[in-house]
Amino acid sequence: MLLLASPAALACSPAPLLQPGKTQLQERVLTRPGGKLTPDGGAAKAVPGFSVLYVYERSPDGARVRVGASADCKPQGWMPSEAVVPWRHTLVAAFANRTGRDRVLFFGAEDGLRGLVGSRDAGAQAAKLAEAAKAAGPGKGAAGPLVSIEPETAVDINKQFYLLPILEAKTQRFPTGRPVRMVKVAAVTSRDQGAPAPASAVSATPAPPQAPAVRQNFRTAIVFVIDASSSMQPYIDRTREAIKRIYDGIKSAQLQEQVRFGLIGYRDDPKAVPGLEYLTKVFVDPNKVDTREEFDEAAAGLAASKVSTRAFAEDGYAGVDSAINAIDWTPFGGRFVVLITDASSRDPGSGLSATGLDAKTLSIALLEKKIATMALHLLTEEGRKDHAKGAAQYRELTTYPGRKPLYYPVEAGDVGQFGIRVDTLTDSLVTLVQAAEAGDGLDTPPPPPPKAAPGEPAPGPRGDPLAEDIAAIGHAMRLAYLGSVQGTAAPPMFEAWAADRDFANDTVASLDVRVLLSKSQLSDLQATVGALADAYSKGQVDPSDLFNQLRSAAATLSRDPAKVGTSDNRALNQALLGEYLDGLPYTSRVMAIDQDAWLGMNPGEQQALIDDLQVKARLYRRFHDDVSNWVKLAEGASPEDAVYPVPLTALP
Repeated sequence: MLLLASPAALACSPAPLLQPGKTQLQERVLTRPGGKLTPDGGAAKAVPGFSVLYVYERSPDGARVRVGASADCKPQGWMPSEAVVPWRHTLVAAFANRTGRDRVLFFGAEDGLRGLVGSRDAGAQAAKLAEAAKAAGPGKGAAGPLVSIEPETAVDINKQFYLLPILEAKTQRFPTGRPVRMVKVAAVTSRDQGAPAPASAVSATPAPPQAPAVRQNFRTAIVFVIDASSSMQPYIDRTREAIKRIYDGIKSAQLQEQVRFGLIGYRDDPKAVPGLEYLTKVFVDPNKVDTREEFDEAAAGLAASKVSTRAFAEDGYAGVDSAINAIDWTPFGGRFVVLITDASSRDPGSGLSATGLDAKTLSIALLEKKIATMALHLLTEEGRKDHAKGAAQYRELTTYPGRKPLYYPVEAGDVGQFGIRVDTLTDSLVTLVQAAEAGDGLDTPPPPPPKAAPGEPAPGPRGDPLAEDIAAIGHAMRLAYLGSVQGTAAPPMFEAWAADRDFANDTVASLDVRVLLSKSQLSDLQATVGALADAYSKGQVDPSDLFNQLRSAAATLSRDPAKVGTSDNRALNQALLGEYLDGLPYTSRVMAIDQDAWLGMNPGEQQALIDDLQVKARLYRRFHDDVSNWVKLAEGASPEDAVYPVPLTALP
């Protein structure tokens, strides 16, 4: 994502320089640790490493650059050119969720990484390098080709902000044929302001043993989001029964403070269907209910509706969205949402959706909150024509890094089988908390033994996939929690090469690619995507007028005048989005659409594209309003220059 200049910044003087060949994107640089800035007529002062500064001017001999923290036409002084690193875009890497992967290795040279990627036993070789690094300890210089290694406990970018700016990216393939992106990154944590670490230093310090008080502070919240339409009463009753039983168990194990349950019901818009009472309602907030008795009292109000809703598909997305926004997840290291329904959810284009969001967008929002989402889909006979749609939606919704979708169908909607699923889920979560309370959290706790339905043989030794999923995901959440309470930082300053895929399991991402966008940029992207959606909607009515609509959108948004008059659809899309997407390791679906591609789509495919653009525009508004995740990249930067780490997967 390239940095976009605001009209106000370009109108003042002196304005930041534009990147060569660009009409909107300003030049910015990263400062090296130890660099100093000399104000006009003042004494030189140190600048924190990896501050992100705008470039206002270059000296005639190229030895110095005039820089400022904001684009407000107020340069702060001069720095030596060798004290800064040009950064054309704000593409960064973040450590991915630890589920199903090993620690990231950082290589001092591209060739070392390339050789490992091309090896057929890359996983085994990577494990040996990680063990050598761990044995060497920081600064011992015995880690061979490695410069650094990801910490054992997870680094929370929202609590311990760090930059892994991508300076260069190349694509190679594993022997399996799967592509892997090799990225050259530079790194510095927010608290590392010193000189770069020597190339031999390896940040592989083992996590210190945790005091019981710290271990026992790992708390887990499980929020059930239940379809409360007319067919759901048996499942509501069985869920409450399972939670009551677990309350007795955690009380005897003295885990009341470590495990909390929540309960949300959803129906339909009561304004459209009188008698439904609510669209969504939080019956039990895990922050407010301590005991089984309090849970029973609060949960008693959840019952299946006696009034039918407007369609078989229900507004499950509204229920999940309520779990994201109505619950304060801050006190909990383990975060789980469990959706229980016998119907699909309403898509944004249905006209009945309260959120206007789809499964993919909600999945991004859930993962941003570090919530694992599970779906228990009741495949009842009444809903047989709806099953395929619901299954596709909930597999998308329950996507989780390093695992298959956390989607668990219940054949025939059998209440007994459903009960086993709920019992397994709650037992597994309690096992997770018990293991966290008893150990150091670095080892994955085993799942509880599998259960069998009455009169049926016990499951095989492999166990229940649901229990195995919870054990693996809970382990990753535990590592994230330990990293948070320890204040685990990213490795200190270095420049190195890393792979964005795990060597032992190349289907799992080891680095998440994100884009740092300022508030004005995010607002502009929202407006751009919304304008594109409107243009394509009108083009659906009259395909011959599509290009006029795109030209109108480009002119309204003050895009490149030379391209606004073109009749080339791709050029128009580039006029709208090109400078945002130029240079990214990413392919935009919208920019690939030309006239033939648009006319070759059937109405359903065209509408799916329009719906996707509209949903993304709503997602950008949510990012914009999420004040807790905005970060300042330089001292003295204005609030408008704060940035949000937008996942690359959220781009249009």
